[in-house]
Amino acid sequence: MQIAALVRDAGSATDIDERGRLLRTELANAGLTALRPLLELALAFHHTVTGEHDQADADLARLAELTADGDHAYYADLARFMNPRHPHDPGPDATTWLDDAELVRGRWRALVAGRRYNRAS
Repeated sequence: MQIAALVRDAGSATDIDERGRLLRTELANAGLTALRPLLELALAFHHTVTGEHDQADADLARLAELTADGDHAYYADLARFMNPRHPHDPGPDATTWLDDAELVRGRWRALVAGRRYNRAS
């Protein structure tokens, strides 16, 4: 639930980074390693919406490390799709999407654009 709240608040809350750090610690202490990639994707979404590109790159680096074994690797691809610094980088082991990768990329970019628009309103 707390990760869902981060996604809900992405782009508008000022305490996302602190909440993310706390969740990282809680997940590690609880041994819930499978949720770490989802947390990093939520943080990447927030940082991309707010234009914090260095932070979004750091989120992507953590995602790449967490998914290096192939599990949840599509989260890293989704973070690349929404990050303007990696517009067409398929990643080391690009995911095979049911839809065309460009269509998926466009959907994630639209989510970021929509959140930015709502943030500005």
